[in-house]
Amino acid sequence: MKASKSSLADLRRLRAEAVPPEPPAVTRRAPGLRRGVQSPAARPDGEPAIGADSPAEAPPLDPSDRALFSQAMRFVQPLPDHGPRARAVGARRDPESLLLARRAHAQGAAESRVAPPAHRQRRKTPSFDPEADAFLQAGCGPDLLRGLRRGKWIPQASLDLHGSTLDQARERLDRFLASCLEHDIRCVRVIHGKGIGSRQGEPVLKAAIRQHLCRLEAVQAWVQCGEHDGGEGALHALLRLAAAPRN
Repeated sequence: MKASKSSLADLRRLRAEAVPPEPPAVTRRAPGLRRGVQSPAARPDGEPAIGADSPAEAPPLDPSDRALFSQAMRFVQPLPDHGPRARAVGARRDPESLLLARRAHAQGAAESRVAPPAHRQRRKTPSFDPEADAFLQAGCGPDLLRGLRRGKWIPQASLDLHGSTLDQARERLDRFLASCLEHDIRCVRVIHGKGIGSRQGEPVLKAAIRQHLCRLEAVQAWVQCGEHDGGEGALHALLRLAAAPRN
């Protein structure tokens, strides 16, 4: 009887060993979680699971890391906010009247007269003598003319207008004077020619260029050059430079 009971127990044990154990349940990881990180859905604290579209909250910054960051950034200061249209210190800025006129024109308002640049501002000359060999702007002292004749100022730039038409010569002269004023060049030489190569045998640019210079506010005086510098075909002009700002 005892032998039968032992054989029955052995048979049950063999059957239990023959049945393969059930595999452990595989837990699917939520998107965005790394290997080894527990999914929010499987947390035992009972908090709701985070959906696939919900971003996981960043862990709070460790106090030691926060102290290290503050130590590294202790000398950092915020930049001053000057706005998107801020200009560099010392940069050139158009006159306020010119800016207002441009704004009014862009908005479709009636056109208003805008003051031209300094090298283009003109004044009326009651009379002009084409044969004159010198000119002095009203309000300027005669010492300027005497100093220009005696070579007190040496020309620092020169413009040769040979081969230019009258319109081309005036445009080139305006650009030349604007560049000289921008670079603080006061004395210049302008070569307009004697008209030897013209069809009529008379100077075409001489009277027109000299009269044009007389009308410009930027020109204080001019004198005809000596024979060694061009004689009747050239002149030396003295420009009015902008006053230097006071500190």
